[in-house]
Amino acid sequence: MLAEEHGLSYEGNAQNFRILMFLEKRAGSGGGLDLTAATLLAVNKYPYCLDDPGRIKGVYAMEWEWIGQLRQKWDMPEGCSTLEAQLMDLCDDIAYSTHDIEDGIRAGKIQMNRTFFEDERLLDHLVQEIVNDQGNLEVGWDQVDIRSMVERVLADYLEQWETIYAECGKEASRTRREMKARWVSTFAGRVGIIDDPKKGWKRVTFVRDEEQDLESLRTMEILKKLAWVTLIKDFRVQRLQKRSEIMIARLWDSFKVPDKGRLIIPPDWIESYEQHKSKWTWPRFVADYISGMTDAYAEKVYAELFASKSGSIYEMD
Repeated sequence: MLAEEHGLSYEGNAQNFRILMFLEKRAGSGGGLDLTAATLLAVNKYPYCLDDPGRIKGVYAMEWEWIGQLRQKWDMPEGCSTLEAQLMDLCDDIAYSTHDIEDGIRAGKIQMNRTFFEDERLLDHLVQEIVNDQGNLEVGWDQVDIRSMVERVLADYLEQWETIYAECGKEASRTRREMKARWVSTFAGRVGIIDDPKKGWKRVTFVRDEEQDLESLRTMEILKKLAWVTLIKDFRVQRLQKRSEIMIARLWDSFKVPDKGRLIIPPDWIESYEQHKSKWTWPRFVADYISGMTDAYAEKVYAELFASKSGSIYEMD
């Protein structure tokens, strides 16, 4: 909506820095959390200015001015993130490929039987997701037959489940937890640091025999895609996604006109806008307010504005 109506960009990683550096409040700080340089750079997963041509992920120009100066002081190579940021990124992927699958099994979206794991439609979806993921080409998919590897990883995963299921007295909940624990241990045990000659920097990745372990990286990606196609692509999840989009769009329409919006936005937010309006436009301010909402708070505000049940002046914001 920012892009369509005002030509402004919005991106989740960039918004993180607005929260950390300006929007979140901390006693004694003029704005933001007053974090150390090490912490800010450790959060900087995509070390680019979002205003650069063709850039999809990065940091807004206002925050990049400061982040860029930090990177220069730290003598960081262009386009390289700190080891801490790389480690957090890899841990994030490990969590997707282990915890999310456990959620899928518990929700019944991933059925632990051969009929499910050998379903042609599931295999087709997994292969297509891998092929379409242009941000994951560095794991060497061109070196393997993708479908054959997908079939092998799923078969091995199911075989491991059946073995642990028997060891756990055929108790599904214990088996889920044990499977997750073993995969987390396996992946975490392969994390290491190697030289990255192309970038003149270091890379945090899976390592085997002092080289990048592409086999483990591809295996992790297949398990991530399994969680993605069975959970995120589930039609009920997509309905919830659509519901959220509708809510956010209606909240946006309620706040986007300054004269009317300022009457229904909390006073401390309006005070912050008045303090920074020379640098922040009203549309950016509204985006800050909405994107900073928790799910529960967004539901509350939406209900106050659009639900038939009226609110109360005695409710705390």
